[in-house]
Amino acid sequence: MIEFTLPEFPELFGNLLSDDERLALMPITTGANRAVEETLLRAFAYAVVTGASDVHISGHDWQGLTVDIGIRTPVGMVNFVCGRESDPKHFKTKMFDLTATPQGGSTPDLLSTRFSLRFPAWWAAQHGLKCFPDQPYGIDVRVEYAKTFDGWKFSSRIVDPQKAPTLAGLNLPFVLESLIRRLICEPSGLILATGPTGSGKSTLLNAMLRDLINGQNAIVTIEHPVEFRLRGDGPITQIPVRGEVTFAKALRSALRQDPDIILIGEIRDVETMDVALDAASTGHLVFSTLHANSAADAVSRALDLLPDRSRDAFRLAEALKLIMAQRLVYKFETSLAPRTLGVHEQAWLADNGLRATQQLQETVSQTKIGKSALIEAVEIDYPISQVIRADKFDPDAMYRLASRQLQYETLVMAGLRAVEAGTAKLSDCRTKLETNRPAGATPPLRTELAERYNLGYLDVARGIDTFVAEQEQNSKTTLDQVFKRMFT
Repeated sequence: MIEFTLPEFPELFGNLLSDDERLALMPITTGANRAVEETLLRAFAYAVVTGASDVHISGHDWQGLTVDIGIRTPVGMVNFVCGRESDPKHFKTKMFDLTATPQGGSTPDLLSTRFSLRFPAWWAAQHGLKCFPDQPYGIDVRVEYAKTFDGWKFSSRIVDPQKAPTLAGLNLPFVLESLIRRLICEPSGLILATGPTGSGKSTLLNAMLRDLINGQNAIVTIEHPVEFRLRGDGPITQIPVRGEVTFAKALRSALRQDPDIILIGEIRDVETMDVALDAASTGHLVFSTLHANSAADAVSRALDLLPDRSRDAFRLAEALKLIMAQRLVYKFETSLAPRTLGVHEQAWLADNGLRATQQLQETVSQTKIGKSALIEAVEIDYPISQVIRADKFDPDAMYRLASRQLQYETLVMAGLRAVEAGTAKLSDCRTKLETNRPAGATPPLRTELAERYNLGYLDVARGIDTFVAEQEQNSKTTLDQVFKRMFT
């Protein structure tokens, strides 16, 4: 980990700010705790400029109070030791002030809250940040507070609506983007994004949702908390889940608000799953997230959340349209060089049903430039729906059918493709991506094409994208004809 010095950002503390700009940003006092408040503002300003996802602020009461700030930037965590500012305890007081949290004996040991910062548009322009028209550069900060055994911690997630990508801006493979665009134009159904916390599920669904803001669709989002503030024509309602407002209660209310499209931040209980399936089966397009490792795990998890599995498996099979499992890996500058794979690396590829190779072109750069999204996407077509509605769900049977779909890549395959493109490292993929055992037993269609035409997975993806693009132009060429034309 890197210990660094926060930039000063003197323009945020001088006379350049108007009174309104100073109030919208973070009020800074003139007292003894000014140094603490300036450090906090500098930390969040640095997070905004670098595109960081989280700011961790920890206070430790051992050996005298010390405060550490860790900022998770796109190139990794950087750390700042605050030492003994004028009053380190004021870090905690200031964070509670920002979130309007009562202090004293009534302060809970665990707390979910949030606050907003509005940076001046001229300051954003100085740092290469693009604002919404005629608006300051606004961010929302989602805060999780915890009293720890030796102090306290604020974990602050930066929600930056200005940087929320469009579907086209995600740079997905053409075949996958084409599938998504087709499915989100259907009048009803359930689309799920899965993955661990911080894997980009909300960003992915938000990008899809933004493509549907057209003045004709009534959109309702139900989130805890609201991640992205949606802008655009047409009725857009965003409901935060808090207090007595649960996902299920908010969803039942949303169904009485004449929605066309509903986003549920997370399906985590039986009642929410039950109402979500009702909505997806009655003329509503429903987006949601689910915590699962893969598409097959998502189906198992969904089935476990159904009140009557034997009856409701049919409802799930009919409502589900698409499952996307996503991971993020570091993106590096491209500087390719050949290397020989070790025996364990070769075994790992074989376990994942990937074409055996001893030589690999891989970037040697250590410079991180962001993160790449890897997606395993399964369209729930009729054969897969039959597997879901069976008396006993067979995840291996689902994999075998999904592996023949043109857009389908296992997460490991998508990672290897990124390695071949010179943007990812195999070592990073091995530590971030789970092994897909069914793929090792039954290699997917893309592996068959790689072996048949002696190709890497980057070229296989290019061939499939070309084939799908030609199909959309009513071409009669077959997949094999496209590959023979391109690679033989």
